[in-house]
Amino acid sequence: MQQDHPQGGLPLVGTHVIERIELETGEHLPPSVNQKILEGSYSTKLTIRCNGTRVRVEGNPSRWQRMDNLFGLQTLDDCVAVFNSVLMRYGLPPFTKNTDVQYRQSPNGKSAQLVGNGAEITAIDWTINHEVGQGKEQSFIRGMSSMQIGRGRKPKLYPDGHTCNWGEGSTWMMTKLYNKAVELKRHLLKEQRRKDGVSDDRLSYIESLINYCEKHGVVREEHSLRQALIKRHNLQFYGRVTEADFNPHLQDIEKAMNTIQISHDEHQSIADQLLSLGVVKSRQAANATQSYALIWQHGVDVRNELSSSNYYVHKARLKAIGIDIGQQFDVSRMCPTLRRSETIEVKPLQIPNWYHMPVVSQSNVLPFQAYA
Repeated sequence: MQQDHPQGGLPLVGTHVIERIELETGEHLPPSVNQKILEGSYSTKLTIRCNGTRVRVEGNPSRWQRMDNLFGLQTLDDCVAVFNSVLMRYGLPPFTKNTDVQYRQSPNGKSAQLVGNGAEITAIDWTINHEVGQGKEQSFIRGMSSMQIGRGRKPKLYPDGHTCNWGEGSTWMMTKLYNKAVELKRHLLKEQRRKDGVSDDRLSYIESLINYCEKHGVVREEHSLRQALIKRHNLQFYGRVTEADFNPHLQDIEKAMNTIQISHDEHQSIADQLLSLGVVKSRQAANATQSYALIWQHGVDVRNELSSSNYYVHKARLKAIGIDIGQQFDVSRMCPTLRRSETIEVKPLQIPNWYHMPVVSQSNVLPFQAYA
């Protein structure tokens, strides 16, 4: 978010400033100030910058001063309240709502642009959590990755199957689905454990959060709306737009889910089936019986490979899971490795009663410092 103050006179905020002079005329141009990185509690970061006339803040207000943001802020006003608290610490004016929007004069040949008298949203992310069931996250993400969404936006499924992006690198918008438990393990838990002096209570909370996401099979849907889209639909004017105005641009995944039915299949090897049913007591015995089942599938008569007694031992074991090596293998009747198949039901994720919801006033009183 950013806001211009044409009257100027604001303090410069950044890590360094570059003064600029027009060589032909000697005129002093507005200075160039790079961003200052602020670090708050739990390794959270925001960036702030002011060149004397323009104030800009970037970052995730739902994550600021919190251990996680599984459930975040619900309104634009709450997000801006977090930013304004940071601006106040640096003696900068707060972001204000637009009360007037009008066209400004533009160069010849250029289309006219709307400008407001308040803060401008230059990028915004929206998220929603889906509950798909324990262990079904990859099946759901892989199933969704089979579809284009929106206007021909092609999917990019990551090799691990835990993340799929649509429109990666786009200046318009990017949509993402990812396994939230895996993301928490990769970043949050690793980061917390790396810190010296992390309390047991904090680690316990993070581990409870990961277990909760795994138990419910949480898949996170995320929409990153970029400046080109925001300006095209006049969504940049804080105070003149509501949360509902963004909804038409957040429906691509919902529409795709309404047109596809995704199933979750659980497969087991022959050896695993023998062990899970108690047909054999050791992995060695299970693997031995599995090996004879595999050569039987290749057309070998197992009777010729084993003594009579051993043949009937392995035959009895395999019959317990529905495989009869006494019959010639028929490719149209494949031996069972599919343990279970079921349609994935997607539900909104409920907030557990122990979860620490964001409280703007609490975030705004915690200390932070400049990182760079």
